[in-house]
Amino acid sequence: MKKNVVLPGLIGMMMLMGGLPASAQSAFNFQMSSTFYAGNAKMPPGTYTLRQNGDEPNAFMLENSAGSHSVFLETRSSSKASKGKPEIVFNRYAGVDYLEAVETSTGDSIDILPGAAEKSAAKKGTAEPHRVPTA
Repeated sequence: MKKNVVLPGLIGMMMLMGGLPASAQSAFNFQMSSTFYAGNAKMPPGTYTLRQNGDEPNAFMLENSAGSHSVFLETRSSSKASKGKPEIVFNRYAGVDYLEAVETSTGDSIDILPGAAEKSAAKKGTAEPHRVPTA
């Protein structure tokens, strides 16, 4: 009888623990010195926090420190491996930056789904990726 109770309990605990690595680092702070696009929103220069939106693994909120600009972003896990330190990745097309991805300290990457402006820019030119460290 004890086996019937213990086994499902252990399985449940293992399933809950499986989600811990993904939520271990769910907020990233960075500073951007120029205007950039995040999804379909144009964001001014400043200090930003990008954080996971609640328990939703594919939704992040980006907000500046002044609280005057924020946007919800749709994300997906990436197959690209990070370099082991958290960084924010941007693509630059013709001098305009677009938020592309987040590389975490756990070696994972999170891709930010591109907005209409980035899709249009990508048709006209080649991306020049660059990275911004997180604080």
